Amino acid sequence: MNQDSLKIASGMLRAVVAGASCDDVAKQYGASKSAVSQRIRLLASTLQQIVGVDGVDEDVSPSARLIREHGESYLEALDHFVPDAAIPPSEGDQQAVAAHLQYLVQRIQRHSRCVQRDTALLLTLFSTAAKPLEIAQLEVRDYLDAAGAVRERATIRAQIAINHCERILHFRNNATNAAIDAYLAERVTHGQGTHLALTYRGLDPHSRLFLTRSGDAFQVKQAGTHSHHAVCKEIHEIFRRIFALGGHSGINTAMARRLAAYRLHVDGANAEEIGAALGVKILAVHKLLQPFEGRSRPPRVIANAINVASSFSGGRPAVGRTA
Repeated sequence: MNQDSLKIASGMLRAVVAGASCDDVAKQYGASKSAVSQRIRLLASTLQQIVGVDGVDEDVSPSARLIREHGESYLEALDHFVPDAAIPPSEGDQQAVAAHLQYLVQRIQRHSRCVQRDTALLLTLFSTAAKPLEIAQLEVRDYLDAAGAVRERATIRAQIAINHCERILHFRNNATNAAIDAYLAERVTHGQGTHLALTYRGLDPHSRLFLTRSGDAFQVKQAGTHSHHAVCKEIHEIFRRIFALGGHSGINTAMARRLAAYRLHVDGANAEEIGAALGVKILAVHKLLQPFEGRSRPPRVIANAINVASSFSGGRPAVGRTA
């Protein structure tokens, strides 16, 4: 999408969010209704996949109703959109992912105001392929057992899962676990989400696994008065800041799930199994795999990008098939 097309599509999107009908927008721009609808849907879909739209799945097909319902979130994503940030699905670009994740960790060490947490968030995103909204609602008990040991086979509870279905969540990635452990130790030092018992390493098991810098839980609320979708603007903003540290590389939250889906695919999982592992429908699985069509096997670095521990400490694959 060139700059002129982006400018037109952005104007159309803003008009629809403001309440204009596609017919009204078509008259304003001297275009057909179908052309307006196509431009708006293409831009909305791009925003979902490249930037992330609070409360909207990256692979859902955006309708005018959905865009209006989440208008504020679409406009916020549009403000953060950089067209060149989309990475084409060429093998050379994918080979840069693992190296760029390492670079991001280094940038976090230098520039983040919450180094331990942001490092843990980035690695958790790519090693578990959980969605930002799900990560924002994880609790200490989802990561640790009462004795303080890391749960190798945890679950994303149905209450916080995007599709409201419990699914397996693996914490067996050495680099990710080390980062989370360092963050939790820092929390204990600062008295954030702690309790007096010796269980759960002194942390309240029902406190969130990740907190704001001030030690509060991330705010999760409904997208709108009549919406059934939950949103957490804070967690999305943190990830945007993290990815911005690396420039406009195209690394984003949606890429973590695309790479995870591909890794499961080459490991022999079918669409139904991939959907169960990632908490998405079969149609969404096909969309996740589209950038990799025509590849017989993944380059080694793609596996490393999915399994961040491979890039840092040689850990085992972090995204597994359901039992």
